[in-house]
Amino acid sequence: MFIGHYGLAYAVKKKFREVPLWLLFLSVQLIDIIAFVLILIGIEKANYRDDINPFFRNDFYLPYSHSLVIALLLGVIVYGILVSTKRKSWALIAALCVLSHWGIDWLVHTDDLSILFGHGKVGLGLWSYPYLSFALEIILVLAGWLMLGYRNTVSFLLLLLLVASFTGMIFLEEPEIIKNNGSLRTLTVLVPNMLFIALAYLSERWQGKKTG
Repeated sequence: MFIGHYGLAYAVKKKFREVPLWLLFLSVQLIDIIAFVLILIGIEKANYRDDINPFFRNDFYLPYSHSLVIALLLGVIVYGILVSTKRKSWALIAALCVLSHWGIDWLVHTDDLSILFGHGKVGLGLWSYPYLSFALEIILVLAGWLMLGYRNTVSFLLLLLLVASFTGMIFLEEPEIIKNNGSLRTLTVLVPNMLFIALAYLSERWQGKKTG
């Protein structure tokens, strides 16, 4: 799943107001961010392939970042870091958000998720139904955004960029220069995700000024 993870972050923020939105955004996408880095250095792969299904334009090889054992380990690490920095009230929520990424991906991926380093591959394969998958992600983001209720310029901009970038990624044809360059393809996904996290921070700051 792509932007659907952020829908969960919005919903969690509604329930646990003390946890920063930027941290929830980072937590739900931490596994993908690590995957992007591993792809850039050649350890994992997401090569372009021609396919009529827009969700299958990548041959994924993600035995480490998207391993269930690694997801659990990352959750423990995030928990430990936050407890050690005296953010204990954030720790369990952020750790569970990290783990949620693997659980949500299990719904949509085919059998390219693993339990341990490429072994025990699983996935329910919702991506085999592209329009349903697309609608699900949009609904998750919109529902989470509406539930949280931030209504400021940055929040609207963030929602627009989430929906527009995902829609373009799924339905627009990639330029040849991006298709044939794995590093560039990865950066076109990594950089927007880092921007979304930054905008989540600014959105919350702006909302605080409106209500302060």
